[in-house]
Amino acid sequence: MEVLPILGILVLVVGIVLIGVEFYIPGFGFPGIFGIIFAAAGVFLTGRTATERVVVGVITIVVIAVMLIISIIVFNSKKVRSPIKLDTDLEGKDLFIEGKDMEYLVGKKGVATTDLRPAGKGEFDGVLLNVVAANYIRKGTSLEIREIKNNKIVVKEG
Repeated sequence: MEVLPILGILVLVVGIVLIGVEFYIPGFGFPGIFGIIFAAAGVFLTGRTATERVVVGVITIVVIAVMLIISIIVFNSKKVRSPIKLDTDLEGKDLFIEGKDMEYLVGKKGVATTDLRPAGKGEFDGVLLNVVAANYIRKGTSLEIREIKNNKIVVKEG
């Protein structure tokens, strides 16, 4: 029995395991990179001919694909908590404020807390808001909310 195919199978298994670990870790890092390197080296060391290497490579790809499908199924079940996917649901009826809901702000007076170039921040009735101006406005200048356009608060000096 040759040592090279046994070493190749061992390297291949280590590569597949590292790729499997990569499925559970956010981002692409050490396990993914070394998993690919080990899997490729394992395919090369396991097969003696080009045909054997192709067969081993296809089998490796199928095994990795099956592992990916299983991990997707496991993480989509609510029983296992995924380190990648955010599972918490946001509570509340309206989590997005539409422009028409902000119309009450039109005409309010405030102060620029940053330079508006043309975007910046302004304070209105003690509330800090992201605002947009048609031109440059210096910090500390008094502001008036002119309109709500595309969910942006448009201000002018005044």
